[in-house]
Amino acid sequence: MRISWWTAEGQGWQIWSCWRPRSGLPVGGDLCHAYRGAEGLVFALIDVLGHGKDAYRSAEALQRILLAHPADITFAFNQIEQSASRTRGCALFLGSLIDSSLRFVMVGNIRGWWNTGSGWELLKGQTGVVGGRKLVPLVRQVQGAEGIIVCSDGIRRTFVPADGRRWFWDSEGQQITAQILEEYGIPEDDASVLVARRCKNEPGDLLHHL
Repeated sequence: MRISWWTAEGQGWQIWSCWRPRSGLPVGGDLCHAYRGAEGLVFALIDVLGHGKDAYRSAEALQRILLAHPADITFAFNQIEQSASRTRGCALFLGSLIDSSLRFVMVGNIRGWWNTGSGWELLKGQTGVVGGRKLVPLVRQVQGAEGIIVCSDGIRRTFVPADGRRWFWDSEGQQITAQILEEYGIPEDDASVLVARRCKNEPGDLLHHL
């Protein structure tokens, strides 16, 4: 089972993510991505319907859209929706970060939380499948964000970030994603986890780890 990684840094934030296919398959339909866009550091978590090579090919097509660095999350959503309608639908999280402001769209069976530094709160999404019935994306915004966790439905619902624990702030970001994936990943499903955390460093370059 191959685990893929993607990390990014910019706009005062660091992002770490990892994903893997379901047990017994070499590839799957989950992926994460991040880049600098016109409205800040843009990041995505995608869960294509199904598993295996067909889901992987659909996910590759969606990743090519993100590699072209769409200007903002609304434009990126429209392009992803058009591509997904021709192949397979997907659940999707698209977000952008500038300072402590998060703008995002979250559709389907994806869960997300944000933290102000004092506690975790759920991010509100919308039902549906991107690429299925035409959707009007609900772009939401929260202020004062210090940390973010997003995961696909391949992560057991028993995972909920706990308040009052320093693990999120004291642990290495990539270690957090790997631990969530290992402890809560469902073997029979593709699974993905993305963690974002504010940092004091100057924005750096995007890094892709295979």
